[in-house]
Amino acid sequence: MQFKNEFDTRGCNGSDNFNGVWCDNSTGAVAVLKLRDCLSGTLKSNSRLFGFHQLRYVDLQNNNFTSSSLPSEFGNLKRLEGLFLSSNGFLGQVPSSFSNLSMLSQLDLSYNKLTGSFPLVRSLSKLLVLDLSYNHFSGTLNPNSSLFELHHLRYLNLAYNNFSSPLPSRFGNLHRLENLILSSNGFSGQVPSTISNLTRLTKLYFDKNKLTSSFPLVQNLTNLSQLDLSYNNFFGVIPSSLLTLPSLAYLALSGNNLAGSVEVSNSSTSSRLETMYLGSNHFEGQIIEPISKLKNLKYLDLSFLNTSYPIDLNHFSSLKSLGSLDLSGNSIYSASLSSDSYIPLTLEMLTLKQCDINEFPNILKTLKNLVFIDISYNKMKGKIPEWLWSLPRLTTVNLGNNLFTGLEGSAEVLLNSSVQILFLDSNNFKGELPNLPLSIKSFSAGSNSFTGEIPLSICNRSSLTATDLSYNNFTGPIPQCLSNLELVYLRNNNFEGSLPDGLCAGASLRTLDVSHNRLTGKLPRSLANCSSLKFLSVINNRIEDTFPFWLKALPNLQVLTLRSNKFYGPISPPHQGPLGFPELRIFEISCKCG
Repeated sequence: MQFKNEFDTRGCNGSDNFNGVWCDNSTGAVAVLKLRDCLSGTLKSNSRLFGFHQLRYVDLQNNNFTSSSLPSEFGNLKRLEGLFLSSNGFLGQVPSSFSNLSMLSQLDLSYNKLTGSFPLVRSLSKLLVLDLSYNHFSGTLNPNSSLFELHHLRYLNLAYNNFSSPLPSRFGNLHRLENLILSSNGFSGQVPSTISNLTRLTKLYFDKNKLTSSFPLVQNLTNLSQLDLSYNNFFGVIPSSLLTLPSLAYLALSGNNLAGSVEVSNSSTSSRLETMYLGSNHFEGQIIEPISKLKNLKYLDLSFLNTSYPIDLNHFSSLKSLGSLDLSGNSIYSASLSSDSYIPLTLEMLTLKQCDINEFPNILKTLKNLVFIDISYNKMKGKIPEWLWSLPRLTTVNLGNNLFTGLEGSAEVLLNSSVQILFLDSNNFKGELPNLPLSIKSFSAGSNSFTGEIPLSICNRSSLTATDLSYNNFTGPIPQCLSNLELVYLRNNNFEGSLPDGLCAGASLRTLDVSHNRLTGKLPRSLANCSSLKFLSVINNRIEDTFPFWLKALPNLQVLTLRSNKFYGPISPPHQGPLGFPELRIFEISCKCG
């Protein structure tokens, strides 16, 4: 097809087997064009695309139309029923010619950089799906907006824009709406009572706005399966009728000013509710007992409830399907953390961050399905028990910001653990670094008192991509194998010698911070191979070298800080024009030599 020749089309016939062109069987005219994730260049107004006047569906999602505005010529394709242009980086306003597309039933402009007020859609009376999410639309959504004349609309998504106005009561006129998603805007004021007219709604998302009212009227929305009102200014109590909605499975109310308790009647104990987020409200502890009657809960967030008495984990023993529990920011009844207490053995994720816990919770020993544990920002001291590393499915462990001094068992205790992500930051660990799990992908142990050299065994961890060992007392050279990682933070230690040569053999290194050490010698020229490097800091070392103008070849370098070393000479070679560094945002070469 000639249209494809206007662009770089590498991949159009490869990664997506469903890309292509379809013709009308009776007329032979091109009716459907689908070219996802394979085009780059500029979509120009004289493109041959706009000559195919019989097109009914155009799908150009996930392409890279650089610096392109939406051509007004789309308005010439008057037979279009579906137009899908998401994730292309389109700029500017939606042309008024889009109002010519009176046959459209589906319009997706999401994930672009479109601006202006709500586009004119008055004549698009057949529209069933309208997705404008993740753009930069702004202004007020007034009651006379053409939006409210789209009486066939079933799906409306305006999330992640900059609209700022009260919610017009005319939303209640869109009786066929099944999905209404207004997340992350600046909508304010009360939720109009007319929302209760939208009895076909299955998904209602008002989260991350500035809405202020008592709990909105949703008891008529018997088809509602997902309700998200989180991070607004709703106040008062949760109506008991909410938990009797027969289809409600997902409820997110975090980050409001809701108070009191919640009434769970006999009819709501059979609720389909699986996910409930109530964190950062003012419910107090009395809400926990009624919630324990919701037998189908799988995901429960009760973090930061400002309870006046400790939470007893045994209250959750009745939730036989519970997979995730977050009680961060609450005080926990210490006796319920013992190994003879009971919480559901189905738990895969447990978050007890900032809970004033003084001793390691032995209750974890019983949780053989545990995948994720976060007990950071507590007051636990002593050594981390050896049995933790034998939990068979454990993948992510965050023990940061406690008072731990070491690990029980030998230096090999972690070796055969299934842990892939391990945070030990801001504790009181001393001595040599333990032998990391063979499965480790990310390891962070900054702000401790580890000493000695980085063990060369770390070079055998082929899955390791990120490490942070900053603010310790490590000595010796920096192992060359760390350059195979993506993120390396080694600042504020006592490393000596030169940065290893042969860096970036795999070109994966994105961040290298070796500032505030005792490094000497020159910057290795192999850094020029680090094509992915975005952040390089060697502040406050003893490196003596000419200015590394050769780093300007790095296409992604955004931060380069060289201060307080012994660099000298011109900052660019003679007769070679400007400094270069096309993406540089932060550049430091000062010397604090006093």
